[in-house]
Amino acid sequence: MRFRKLFRLLTSKFLLVCLLLLIELALLPAAYYFILFNANTVVFIVMVAAVIVFDFFLILYIVNAEINAEYKIAWLVPILFLPPAGGLMYLSLRRRKLPRRYRRTLVDRFSGMRPVFYGQNEDILRRYEQHGAFAAQCAAITHEANRLPAADCYEAEYFPTGEAYAAKLCEELEKAEKFIFLEYFIIARGKFWDGIADILRRKAAAGVDVRVIYDDIGSMFKVPSNYPAELEKDGIRCLCFNRFRPVLDVAQNNRTHRKIAVIDGVTSFTGGINLADEYVNETKPFGHWKDTGVMVRGRAAQNFTAMFLQLWSLYAEKEDFSAFACDAPAGDILCLPFCDSPFDDANVCEDLYLKTIYRAKKYVYIFTPYLILDGEMKRALAGAAKAGVDVRIVVPGTPDKKYVYAVTKAFYSQLVKDGIRIYRYTPGFVHAKGIVSDGECCILGSTNMDFRSFYLHFECDAAFFDARIAAQVEEDFLQTCALCEEVGIDAIKDSLPRLLYRALLRIFAPLM
Repeated sequence: MRFRKLFRLLTSKFLLVCLLLLIELALLPAAYYFILFNANTVVFIVMVAAVIVFDFFLILYIVNAEINAEYKIAWLVPILFLPPAGGLMYLSLRRRKLPRRYRRTLVDRFSGMRPVFYGQNEDILRRYEQHGAFAAQCAAITHEANRLPAADCYEAEYFPTGEAYAAKLCEELEKAEKFIFLEYFIIARGKFWDGIADILRRKAAAGVDVRVIYDDIGSMFKVPSNYPAELEKDGIRCLCFNRFRPVLDVAQNNRTHRKIAVIDGVTSFTGGINLADEYVNETKPFGHWKDTGVMVRGRAAQNFTAMFLQLWSLYAEKEDFSAFACDAPAGDILCLPFCDSPFDDANVCEDLYLKTIYRAKKYVYIFTPYLILDGEMKRALAGAAKAGVDVRIVVPGTPDKKYVYAVTKAFYSQLVKDGIRIYRYTPGFVHAKGIVSDGECCILGSTNMDFRSFYLHFECDAAFFDARIAAQVEEDFLQTCALCEEVGIDAIKDSLPRLLYRALLRIFAPLM
């Protein structure tokens, strides 16, 4: 079995693309040094001076850019120590805004969607204001960044396991009458996805509009490269998002990490759970898989419909979006679905996490599989802990990526010293993402507490301003803590080589 997997890897398109990327990465610096060491004195001086000037202005630009300090340092090191390769890598892979031509496309494509999905119900907005300044400010932040309205739902169900999420998702998919939209970072052939795919085929045959988006890198080796064509044969419209290409471009980092399921525009799901067997513990590559999700019914589902169609419309022909508008009844749960895009200046989820931490008076509990923080987030957590707030974070006990886990450990080692309680989930891997505070509000969705989620990926989450939902998340968190090992001061002591290894990884953490 291992030999077969190795053979597939060695003969795969993925390996070929990686080799082409390495060649592309090495070609220009290699050519530069070849010419440099074979040039006469004048050409040698000119080339060295050109690189010095190039790096000087690049460093000047980065130092003055409106990005966080950690991200600056992560790029300054290779630029200074690997000229000119470091500078060329930065120009190719830096985080940047969406090019103008794509922005025009977005505006053009979304113009037909805006009247259908983006209208703000004034009654709902007043309820946010009545709930308090915090809820109203969060609604204003998400509307400014996403143009998504403040919303509500008449039913919300929290799932403390992937198994519970999967069972409910399949049950709701069976009820679909108009349309099904699925957008996931990973879909992988196996018991979980194959069962869903069977439902989708039956629904498509019955006339339901079924559409699927999956990420190419997330699902690589898990489905065939021609999988969209396979699904299309069964009447399922499918988009493989952002195909992996042998080009040094930041777009390769811009993955859709979202987890969205929408049924008939009234019921929607989100959370950390992808459509693969490990998420429901059918397989256990890293021990027991702890994940969470949430289902909402009501007007909040409309926001998830809009998120899905935003991404779909980038690749599809124009269409009449009014067919997907639903007049769901009002609900008594304030639910604020929102999304993050790497193509703008807004970091919505990070901003809402920070606001939640800063306003906490009693406790802040956080689930995250990866813990790679910028300076402001570290200060917020440390400040809350020093002010007497019970700050706890649950991280995996068994890593899925050892180098990322080493960075996570480097970050939580400092947090432990600041009075933040860290819990390692000893039964296995934690993939849940979420924050709950003071029994009043919580945020659940696809966003990890790391640079990749906050800055590079397409993400989606839902903020709930409701004590009932917050209580369910709090109870699950505390029950999970009972299964964990709390990290004490003694546990963060380590050998000098490991400390140096983690310190080096921390420098490049924003690029991981």
